Amino acid sequence: MKKITLILVLMFSISLITTAQNGKRNSAKVNLDAGKIEKAKELIDLAVAHEKTMNDAKTWLIYGEVYAEIGTSTDAAIAALDSDALAKAMEGFKKAASLDEKNTLYLEMSTNVLKLANSLYTKGILAFEAEDFPQAINWFDRASEANATIDVVDTMTIYATALSASNGGVDDVAKAKYTQLIEMDYNNPAIYSELANIYKKEDNFDKAEEVLGAGREKYPENNGILIAEINILLGQGRFDEVIAKLKKSIELEPENASLYLALGDSYKEVKNNDEAIKYYLQALEINPDYFLALYNLGVVYYSRAFDLNMEANDLPFDATEKYKAVMAEANEYFLKGLPYFERAYAIDSEDPDVIKALRQIYTSTQQLDKLKELNNK
Repeated sequence: MKKITLILVLMFSISLITTAQNGKRNSAKVNLDAGKIEKAKELIDLAVAHEKTMNDAKTWLIYGEVYAEIGTSTDAAIAALDSDALAKAMEGFKKAASLDEKNTLYLEMSTNVLKLANSLYTKGILAFEAEDFPQAINWFDRASEANATIDVVDTMTIYATALSASNGGVDDVAKAKYTQLIEMDYNNPAIYSELANIYKKEDNFDKAEEVLGAGREKYPENNGILIAEINILLGQGRFDEVIAKLKKSIELEPENASLYLALGDSYKEVKNNDEAIKYYLQALEINPDYFLALYNLGVVYYSRAFDLNMEANDLPFDATEKYKAVMAEANEYFLKGLPYFERAYAIDSEDPDVIKALRQIYTSTQQLDKLKELNNK
């Protein structure tokens, strides 16, 4: 009879110990809900360390909740309770998920994890806006990690990580994230252009074109991808291909003056000045005060005049009539370019290249009053 009594006492003692530890866990939750975070932390730290409750999913869920509250608190005193609180919150939720074999806590777990993920995402946004891109990457990655705890893949958060990495020059991270998004069929054409730009920086033009080709197949009417392709081709001096793609791009955006400017520049590169002039003028029809179009149009005429000047200077001393004829033709081109340089000067009177061109033209065409006025400004 004594032995039976002893066994009952022992079992009752074990029950009391277990109840006591569960009591600490439950008290931690009560204190957490009451806003008594320091006390909640003290109690849950004891519960996760005790052998009777350390392998219980509910214990680790509450542990995650307590540390998530500490890690996301705007109260300095609460935040100071643990500098690594967010990492511990994640540890708690992961542990809870691994112990919750029957998913009895899934709804409660999901609510808490999504709340944490949103808090981490907000921190990422704030870091991004402050241009602290390494920290933005860190917070967005943690948000993704939180979502993964409940098997949620948030493509928006992955994209935010990729964008932060692109802006911060962390190209290996950006490349991995953009590639992941493409594999996940993320519906955003910009990911193809961004990934191609990284390959372009690496001088891997073949891979850049491959990525853009895939993007164009998925988004055949997207002008951003087309312009990215044009930039890749420009980097390789493939102007004939650039011209063809720019014309396609203009079909998609007929009111985009910069596309006409780029087409004019491309024609200028292949020495087709008539077509260059044509497209510069079309850019100016859309935007009469387009500085670059005015300047580049002036340069077309200026360059021809300069070449004629050089030709005249290379003539023999006795070729007087020929010299006069060539210089007269040069001045005609100078005068054709002059109105565009003067309009450009009216927009930006500090541009040194415009000032240099005007001085040359005024000098060559003997417009000395204008030259004096320009020099006195």
